[in-house]
Order: sequence, then structure tokens, then C-alpha cells
Amino acid sequence: MDFYAVGIELLKGIGLFFLHPLTYILILFSLFLGYKRVQRERKDFHTRVYDIIDDWLSPLFPSFIAALVLMLVVVGLGIVIPLGVMLLFAAVHLLLLLTGQARWLSPAYTGSLTLLFALIFPNFKTGSALINQWISEIHSVHLPSIAVLVGLLMITEAVLILSNGANHTSPKLFTSKRGKTVGGHEAQRVWILPVFLLIPSGTISIVEFWPIIPTDYSQLGFMAVPFAVGFKQVVCSTLPKEAIFKYGRLVLLVGVTVLGLSTLSMFYPIFIPIVAVTALLTRELISIIQKLREDNKTNIYAQQQNGLVILGVIPQSPAEKMEVKVGEVVTKVNGIRVETAQQCYEALQQNSAFCKLEIINLSGELRFTQTSLYDGEHHQVGMLFVKQDNSYYEEAI
Repeated sequence: MDFYAVGIELLKGIGLFFLHPLTYILILFSLFLGYKRVQRERKDFHTRVYDIIDDWLSPLFPSFIAALVLMLVVVGLGIVIPLGVMLLFAAVHLLLLLTGQARWLSPAYTGSLTLLFALIFPNFKTGSALINQWISEIHSVHLPSIAVLVGLLMITEAVLILSNGANHTSPKLFTSKRGKTVGGHEAQRVWILPVFLLIPSGTISIVEFWPIIPTDYSQLGFMAVPFAVGFKQVVCSTLPKEAIFKYGRLVLLVGVTVLGLSTLSMFYPIFIPIVAVTALLTRELISIIQKLREDNKTNIYAQQQNGLVILGVIPQSPAEKMEVKVGEVVTKVNGIRVETAQQCYEALQQNSAFCKLEIINLSGELRFTQTSLYDGEHHQVGMLFVKQDNSYYEEAI
């Protein structure tokens, strides 16, 4: 294999990624989600927790690592996706972006719908030779290759949820079925993956041992294509990390199952629609099960009699320096027992230059932490609580 030709094709592929309109649409969508999150946080707590740009920056490094690993697998297998199918993938992404919900950008939806559309796409002619070529490519594509790609993307989604899904979750307030204000944490991510795919044109020659998946093409090239992996989960009954880890394991199980069915479709084409339907239904079933579990469990962020449950911690605040954790319970502030946000605020005014907290940690054990307070520090201590009895301070404590 000519490695110089491979290098040139990789550079071309990178350039095509930055020329792809979907790349910038997905970045703008991530920033839009960040804007909506900040608006909600300001409404709930009169302050933002993370910057708008965090919704794009936080998933950035995990996205590139996941895309690199996925590229090695996809290229190693020799999965070839023609331009017409890539455009179909992009069209499905754009269609689901209209919902404004990150969760619909899961590969279980984008990939499965692309696979189903490729199966039923009508064969017709237009007045454009280029469009006719794209339609022809959709009809002639090796569908089991798309099925395998969907399975690989779902496994990648699970790995990203497990490794990055619980980072920078956003505290939120909402009304329970009993009409009380309760808290929760919302995890929402859009990982943008620059996935290198083989295309049926270029200077890379087929060799004896590659590709593993047979192809009708003799010369191949690279194209980096933006794939979105969307995720959303609201957690009220436990700590975000615990719930999201369980969620990620279920997605991983579904991804492995879909990949197994995709492998069977290489030998038995009847499994191709089964792959798409299985991915769609099982992924949606996971979301439904998770929501039912949350609805049927006790909210741990509701008001408690033994103290104030910490719903959120503002970054770079004194609370973060004191290593205060979400889910811990503040029982005393500066030696004064507190049960409401107002009592906490008044206790802090007893000594505006110092803060000493008595906390029940996540293991149920009592611990003490303290720090000095300085003028100009963000929101005094930087702890967020569920508001009490419809009264609320204009700033976080």
C-alpha cells in the first residue's frame, strides 16, 4: 500500500470535514443548547452554572478520541460509503435537528432511519446527472456495511455516555406531581465525531489482505464526515454519575446486540430491516424505562428536615474549593442549624469573611469544612438549593 497516497487522502478528508455544512450546523446546535440551558439556570437560580460554550467544549476532546478509535475500526474493516448515502445521513441529521432535542441525535435514530430510507428510497430520474448519481449510489450501496456502521456508532455512543455523560450536569427545578418544587440534574450532550469513511474514489489501492468487508471498488479515498451522537437524561432519584453509568451500560448492551445482528446481515440480508427496527425500538425503550424509574422513585433533591440538600455547586466558587458535593446535606452554617435557604443566608451574614459548614456526606457521615470569604467572590459560597415554600433569594448562596 502506498502510504504517501494514504497521507494525501487523509489530508483531503480533513479538508472535506471543515467544508461540510453539517459540521457548523452541529456546532451552532450545541451552542443553542448551551444558551437554552443558561436561560433555564438563570430562571431557576438567578445565575448560570456553566458558560454557554461549555456545551461544545466539554464533549470536544472525548469526541476526537472516540472518532479516532472508530476510524481505525471502520477503515480496518474497509466499510465503503458512497457520497449519496453520506448525504442521506446528513439529511436525517438535519431532519432530527428540527426537534431541538439532543436525544434524537443518537445513532440508534439517525443510523436506523438512514438504513430504512436506503431500503425504501424510490429509484427515479431527475434533470440533474449529479443527483441521479447520488440516487443510484443509495440503491447500489452495500447495506450490511451501513448496518455495521450503525452498530459501531451505538457502541461509541455508549462509551461516550459512560466516560463523559456525567460531566457538567446541570441542576434544574421543576414541579412534582404533588405540586411541590423539587430538583434534579439534566445531562445533555452532543458529541460531534469527525469520522473518516472510505469513499469509492481516490488513490488508495485495494490490497490482498484489505478490506475485510468485500467491495466492488478498486480505488478508494477518505472523507471525514460529521456524525452527531446526542444524549439527554434527567436524574432526580440518585446522583447523576450513578444513573448515567447504568444508562450507558444499557446503551452498550443494545449497541453490541445491534452489531451482532449487523454481522448476521452480511450473510443473511433479511436481518437488515431487523437491525434498524431493533436499534430504534430498544433505544427508545431504554429512555422510557429510565423515565419510569425516575417517576417511581423518591426525589433525593427535595426539601429535607435535617438540612439543605446541595443541588448544585458553582465552578470556581468557595463551595468548590471546600469540595462540597452535589447530594450532600448542609446541617449547620457557622455553627447555626439550617433547614431553609433563608436560614443559610442569615447564618453566613454572622461572619461575612468566613464560612464553616457541617455536612452529611454521601456516605451518611458527618464532616466539617471551612474557608475564608473574600470580596468579589462569585455568589458568596456558590451552593444551589431547592427553593423553600415558594420563597427564593435573588442570588445563589
